[in-house]
Amino acid sequence: MKKILSALAFFAGIVWAQPSESDFAQWPRSYYASIGIGIMANRGDFFSRELKITDKEGNTEIVNFPQNKILLTPDYNLGVNIREFSFGFSFQYWSTTGSIESNPEEFNEQDMSYWRFGLEATYNFFFPEYFQVGVGLGYSFSSMNIEKNTLNNGKLFDSSLKGSAVAIIANIRYYITDYFCLSPSLRFYENWYKSVHTDNSGTIEFGKKNNGVKDHNSYFWQTYIAMSINAIVQF
Repeated sequence: MKKILSALAFFAGIVWAQPSESDFAQWPRSYYASIGIGIMANRGDFFSRELKITDKEGNTEIVNFPQNKILLTPDYNLGVNIREFSFGFSFQYWSTTGSIESNPEEFNEQDMSYWRFGLEATYNFFFPEYFQVGVGLGYSFSSMNIEKNTLNNGKLFDSSLKGSAVAIIANIRYYITDYFCLSPSLRFYENWYKSVHTDNSGTIEFGKKNNGVKDHNSYFWQTYIAMSINAIVQF
């Protein structure tokens, strides 16, 4: 992970600090910011696996997951265009009520929140036309926080999961002016949750032996398919 972030930081330094006499500096360059709204469908281990943890006192905790298969989320992006290439940062955050069917009946509905921070690179076909089609890849970090979804000795506690994802990206940019465009996009995220944190057990990392997690040699995988439409300002 540190190597990936170091490589991205090094590349970003080259992009922003290229000497004026370099051929690369002659490539058309612009910056952009966008805001939009999206809908996200998901499926995976949340709906088919049970997570059991042994806390510090040796008691078994059961972490129940929300069953929400459709989520709405705002979508924020900042980035740079270098000729037909775009490199950007994306951010999503939302909070909603989660349906946790495995909880006791009176606690089926609980608050949950999710954030994702990602790095994306796309290639835009038909540049520099007003209609462009982009395809690319992304990498992101995410966190899901859920209230009262962990059962221990008849009591409920909060939990949070941390993970990473790789993404395949497809989008369209339709420029209404030189400085403004609309951009529908489709992203496929393959997300693996690497750890869970509860009030009683602290942070437990998946994929490590003897950490008290059932099926401790595997991550929790969740696939997200996100469709969004953004308004982009370019400068």
